[in-house]
Amino acid sequence: MVRKTVTAFLIAIFLSIGAAAQLPAQDASAKAATFDERLGADDGAAFAILFGANMRGNIDVCDCNNPRGGIARRIGYVEGFKKKFKNTPVITVDAGFFFYNSTDYTPHSMLMNSQVARAYSRWPVDVINLGRFDIIYAQKLLAREGLAERTEQLPMIKNIISANGVFGEDVAAPAPYIIKEVTGPRITGKKRKLRIGFVGLAEPIHPGAGLGDAMVTDMFVAARRTVPKLRKECDLVVIVAHSEMAAAMQLANENPEADIIIAGNAEGLFKPRQVGSTLIVSAAPGNTQQGDLRVYMDKEGRFSFKFRSTDLDEAVPSDPAALAFADAARRERETARQH
Repeated sequence: MVRKTVTAFLIAIFLSIGAAAQLPAQDASAKAATFDERLGADDGAAFAILFGANMRGNIDVCDCNNPRGGIARRIGYVEGFKKKFKNTPVITVDAGFFFYNSTDYTPHSMLMNSQVARAYSRWPVDVINLGRFDIIYAQKLLAREGLAERTEQLPMIKNIISANGVFGEDVAAPAPYIIKEVTGPRITGKKRKLRIGFVGLAEPIHPGAGLGDAMVTDMFVAARRTVPKLRKECDLVVIVAHSEMAAAMQLANENPEADIIIAGNAEGLFKPRQVGSTLIVSAAPGNTQQGDLRVYMDKEGRFSFKFRSTDLDEAVPSDPAALAFADAARRERETARQH
């Protein structure tokens, strides 16, 4: 098993709180003027995890005052990363709440979610974690009747994970985790490849004292059941939890076998945390930023990390085909409203 270690990481600046207690902070280059400057120099990353969350069915840019986000810019970031860092393989992750939250299956919300599913199938996302509200639409998407045909049309279904979602008998529950193999010129060791395991979790809502959430089971119990098993199968274990930071910290405390936790609902707490040897990073609210976690290997096979969270603003190039898709989707929604 590859040993794990997390070093303090910054490209431009470092915290000055003492080496023994040093914690990583957001990379300053994430605020640089140009996209190329934001990506920074190629400093030898073995592979990268590029992640986001909280799209909530909206594949367009959001925030009228500071337009950011949108699927075209997110894909533009990923493609720009791959073009610049040809020796750094990429795993893409959605940490949850990518579907529109609707409990009544209105035609408008169903259309928005259908557009997301089509987009995630045309531009594949390697790991798709169901947040608590995603499970509502996923019940329909994963219905056993017609599932093979839907999966052929929407291959994103194969990348969905959920270790604590509750699904009916007529639904094919997704796998609790998924393992991705990564190869590249900077991956050392006899096998020349890494197995990265991703566990999917969703934090429940809190309806009141003594009441539970019917959509999910206890995610801490699910993690303790799943993570040790995955640890035996993988070189790195990543918990992808659509949760607030407090819950992510608890997951780290209770699952020291995990190397990384991605908190999908930390609401803007971009400064990474570290619990023991487990690194915690967070996704941006509202799908407005790109999470960029780079993984490095030394000659002994030990890991270290660098993290940045970058605005998906006008400096990030929009993928032309994805932009055309988003425009067509907007017209489709407008037409549907008129009927």
